[in-house]
Amino acid sequence: MNKYEDIFYRILTQGITSLHTISEEEFGRKPKPDKWSKKEILGHLIDSAYNNHSRFLSAATKENLIFNGYNQDDWVLRNNYQNRDYIEIIGTWMSVNNHLIFMLKEMPEEVLQKSTTEHNFHKICMQRIPEGKPTNLSYLVWDYLFHMEHHLAQLLPNYEKLLGNFEG
Repeated sequence: MNKYEDIFYRILTQGITSLHTISEEEFGRKPKPDKWSKKEILGHLIDSAYNNHSRFLSAATKENLIFNGYNQDDWVLRNNYQNRDYIEIIGTWMSVNNHLIFMLKEMPEEVLQKSTTEHNFHKICMQRIPEGKPTNLSYLVWDYLFHMEHHLAQLLPNYEKLLGNFEG
């Protein structure tokens, strides 16, 4: 078990409980035509989980932490979250994150802590790290959780953030 397992489960538990209190109408409402609805924000978190799952897995066999980015707006549109059932979106979000937790539970600590200056966290992370500054996969996992909580706070006005500052 690594240090993220407990906080990850707590974030998911708080999120899933609160997400089910939102009405279907509210889930699909777009605040402005060019802004994401709650369905699309949660869909974006599904896309983020898929991308980060691939990153976390490949980090175990790479010498660096350089990963592809993706066009978030395009993915949300192409996955058509706005026209999908909100209960299915919630279930998918929960499933992909449970899958991610299981994979991370099996991740050796030395893989999580392996330091490198070869990364692109200045491009792909929400809390960016300057190019060339030493970092590790553990930071990318933390940033993924930080990103998830950022969006859960957008979706859920009473969401209480659980993740603290990155501690290596």
